[in-house]
Amino acid sequence: MDEPTQDPEDTLRDQHYADFQRQLALDRFREDKPQLWLQYQRVLKLAEIASKLPDEIFPAGSCFVHANLVGAQTFCVKSLTGIDLDTCQVSLEVYGDDELEAGIVVLPLESVEWFGFPATAVPVGVHFRGFAPKE
Repeated sequence: MDEPTQDPEDTLRDQHYADFQRQLALDRFREDKPQLWLQYQRVLKLAEIASKLPDEIFPAGSCFVHANLVGAQTFCVKSLTGIDLDTCQVSLEVYGDDELEAGIVVLPLESVEWFGFPATAVPVGVHFRGFAPKE
């Protein structure tokens, strides 16, 4: 028995509805948590830069995130694995170093202070420039 195919109009309508819901959630987040909006914008900029790389993976030693935490504070980023606005957390896959094993770290969005690309880093093919958050 063949499965029923979904009407293309229904698919398009569902996509528009999902986009609308996503935009509402972002608008609500900006209004409810303005103090986290800048950190969210920082993480989005990191995601935008990663999207221009093969497999969205930063070469080892090319991208670092600094977080205001009690323990480890600087993370060598391999890839951005997720942003959860409900829990206000960002998930990053990181390379191992002297303090941390390679793996996934989950950081509170409020702790993300900056990210950077060292001058002597492995070239990532993206010229990084500072940015100002959108008004």
